Amino acid sequence: MTSQTKGLRAELQRDAPWLFDPELEVCVVGSAALAEACRRADVDCPAVRDVDLAWRLGVDSADALLARAGANLPVTTGSRSRGTLAFRAGRRRIEITAFRGDGDTRTARIHADLARRDMTIGALAWSLCDDAVHDPFHGIDHWRTARIEPVGDPRERIAEHPVRFLRYYRRAHTLGFALAGPLRKLAFDPEWARATPNEAIAAELRRILEDVPSPGRCLIELNEAGALAHFAPELAPQFDGRPAGPVRHHPEVSQALHVVLALEWAKTHVAGLDDNDRIAVLVAVLLHDLGKGTTPPERLPAHHGHEADGVPLLHALLDRLPGLCDARGRKLAEATCRLHLEARMLRQLRAGTIASLYDRWFRAPEFPVDLFALAVAADSGGRLGRIDEGDRVRKQVTHDLRSVRAACGAVDAAALRASCGDDLQAFRRELHDAWCAAIRGALATDEG
Repeated sequence: MTSQTKGLRAELQRDAPWLFDPELEVCVVGSAALAEACRRADVDCPAVRDVDLAWRLGVDSADALLARAGANLPVTTGSRSRGTLAFRAGRRRIEITAFRGDGDTRTARIHADLARRDMTIGALAWSLCDDAVHDPFHGIDHWRTARIEPVGDPRERIAEHPVRFLRYYRRAHTLGFALAGPLRKLAFDPEWARATPNEAIAAELRRILEDVPSPGRCLIELNEAGALAHFAPELAPQFDGRPAGPVRHHPEVSQALHVVLALEWAKTHVAGLDDNDRIAVLVAVLLHDLGKGTTPPERLPAHHGHEADGVPLLHALLDRLPGLCDARGRKLAEATCRLHLEARMLRQLRAGTIASLYDRWFRAPEFPVDLFALAVAADSGGRLGRIDEGDRVRKQVTHDLRSVRAACGAVDAAALRASCGDDLQAFRRELHDAWCAAIRGALATDEG
């Protein structure tokens, strides 16, 4: 039984007593309202991430009140346009949004607001002034029975905010709940994808990677529902039934299963990373095989050249959905897409090829060797019956890249530059040859 909200009301009364004015009709909503309902019903529920509030005031009146209380915090223009402001209460940053409906009484106004929410487990409100929990759509019952139920007609809810189509599936997979029949049977309307801001699509895909235990299985269901081809068309061919490669390399046979297993392997290995590093690795793993979607049917099951073929698709997706990862994550994703095969077989390459890879990719001090090795290893660990291969590849790639970087970094480039005078081409040749010699020495020492 959760006790996460047991002291919340007292905390708010201490830090922001003005919230309890009955005229404001302030309610705790979202996960904190669900947690309080679960506490009262003696039912377990997941952790509360944030405390979100709703109230009767419009933006202008709310802005003035928060200013008088000396508690207002900046929000984006988009948030203001949705009626959402933010304030400080003690150590908490709290967002508060105007009711989405109207009515003749406090209860009617609260229920009108809840009627515009996407799913019943999110359509609960905890009124601060009278300590009452409102659950007009039986969200606590649906929580008990582990079902994602829409509030009212799902087509109407999605038409209000089309990103909700993604959200229904994401929440079901995050919680391990079943999608209700009306959602499962809903025919996808491509207009929903066209009407969804790219920022919202990126945020939902990111949450799928972050929150869902098996992101690939969620994406398979979105593809089966006809949504993925419209929300993220570069990803859809990964789940269309094509083979991952010759069975001797991919005993899982299906490319969809390979993506599922690679992401599951990665999820078990990124738990200790910070948020940006974690999402960077997961995005890199998600996008590493995009080129397989371009392979002509007559060339299957092989996917020769898919590494380079995937790069334009990767850039197209990340250009359209820039919020999916930051610039560093984008570079990691491209390196993983281009080099996930070469990195595993570095010792089989010629020294000149390794030197060129070092110059193009691995030379920069900020190159994330450990993250790259992890993303490459997920491709190996994401194969049926070969989960342990991922750990071996991760160790090997990390060691090989560090050896190459140390060997090439020890070359005295300044002395070579001085010896070549103004002949820049000669300097580049000399430096490349010196790197090659250093690489040969390093790899020979390792083998010895």
